[in-house]
Amino acid sequence: MKNLIIALFLLGSINLLAQSNRQYIGLSAGPAFPMNDFAKAQLSDTTSGFAKTGINIKLVYSYKITHNFGLQAHFIFNSNNIDLEAIKKEAIDLIPNYSFSIESSQAWSTGGVYISPFLRFPITEKLTWEIKGDIGITGAYSPQYTIRGTNTDTQEKTEYFRNSDKAFGLGLGGGTSILYQLRKYKISLNFDYLYSNLKFKEISGWGWTSPSDPDGTPYNISANRKMSVASVSIGLAYNL
Repeated sequence: MKNLIIALFLLGSINLLAQSNRQYIGLSAGPAFPMNDFAKAQLSDTTSGFAKTGINIKLVYSYKITHNFGLQAHFIFNSNNIDLEAIKKEAIDLIPNYSFSIESSQAWSTGGVYISPFLRFPITEKLTWEIKGDIGITGAYSPQYTIRGTNTDTQEKTEYFRNSDKAFGLGLGGGTSILYQLRKYKISLNFDYLYSNLKFKEISGWGWTSPSDPDGTPYNISANRKMSVASVSIGLAYNL
């Protein structure tokens, strides 16, 4: 009986040791590069995001199912300021006899929750390469901005603005990571890409219409925006 108890204890200990390196939780941060409609800079196109390079923050939980395959949960947040100078340039091109100032108190906020199956390939005892795909829910909040103009000849003033809006939808993507093991910790270098085609239902504001009508008119439309973000991040993970 004593030998049986010892054997069961040893088997349980071996199983716990085998499970100890299956899970990790990590946090990473780095630049977020807008692409597609997100980065487009055309004032006459309501799908334009005018987004600048921002910051990407990612929280990940990873579970290794087999030696080379596992699942991850990703919680991602991106913040991208809008390019006020690009908006100003567009406004000057549309109405050349006006000077403009642009104001915005918000940035683009995008991100979501994703399930990510991954493949892992040990390179050395401490170095591992992972490749993953992402599927989940993406959300985006657009910034509000105001364009104030002054006629350089008559000093007549005008004002245009775009209100904030939000959208949610399916998000797809993929990425790759290099991880280096340091006892209970891992250092990671990550390359990620996420894509969503989101429908913004209330793109509203007051916009310029023509040189003969600089006062503009109100608008409220819906439009799909192709939101793409590529990111490079460095992270630290802890083995559970």
